[in-house]
Amino acid sequence: MSVAALIGDAPGEGLFPRLHRAPDAEFDITAMIDLVFMMNIYFLVTFITVAMGEINLPVASHAAPLDRDKATVITVLAGPDWRTVFVYLGDKKGTPLMEPDDQVTQITNDVERAAAQGKTAVLIKAEKGIRLREIKRLAAAAAREGMTLHIAIIEKESAS
Repeated sequence: MSVAALIGDAPGEGLFPRLHRAPDAEFDITAMIDLVFMMNIYFLVTFITVAMGEINLPVASHAAPLDRDKATVITVLAGPDWRTVFVYLGDKKGTPLMEPDDQVTQITNDVERAAAQGKTAVLIKAEKGIRLREIKRLAAAAAREGMTLHIAIIEKESAS
């Protein structure tokens, strides 16, 4: 038996078969480095602006205030649990509407009366925690041809 056969170089069987090594895997981390640099810049700018004080955000230049004389207002507040909402026609005055079917009927009637009075907009003011499906349900009830629909979030005043 030859030496080549013993170490596995020969085409036949050998005592010590040759281990075939796979080529080394390559990993390109260029994109990862770019991402890390962008995150560093973001956090650096954010930290500096917070450390210096309040961030001055630009004011919306394309928005116009809603004329409340030409709008009917629907106020939506959270109920005792996440499944219920209280609906007020107008601002938070009077008894709230609590039943979903009653809410839809009353909103539709109120929007029809407002349209007959010449009002052209519907404003739905909702608390921050109201679910989107509730807003969609109430917006569908308030939808009427010729009326524009506006949705706003009620922000609570912070105690200073």
